Amino acid sequence: MTRRVPALLTAMLACLGALSVSAAPAQAAVVEVTYSPLSLGDYCSAKVNSSSAIGFYNGSLSCYRWSTGGSGMTYTGSGSASAACAYFHPTYLYLGHAQGASQALICRYSV
Repeated sequence: MTRRVPALLTAMLACLGALSVSAAPAQAAVVEVTYSPLSLGDYCSAKVNSSSAIGFYNGSLSCYRWSTGGSGMTYTGSGSASAACAYFHPTYLYLGHAQGASQALICRYSV
């Protein structure tokens, strides 16, 4: 009996070790983050034109600043939707982007 206990313990530990080695790796989660035109303005200001205050995504990313005298907006340049997604979350794996409501940008990441 005394020899069976160590043998059983050894067998149990070997089984547990095999289970832990053969366990499947964790799957990465896919997340979607929506960036409003004001959020896109942060990217535009940092990467396109420092006077930019707002950005709109409508198939392409356009950056604008407020015109003097409150008469609307002035175009300041265009940016890259994929670069904007990478700018906001540089450590996430960028998967793609899409058009959101109100000319927002939806970025898809794997985390």
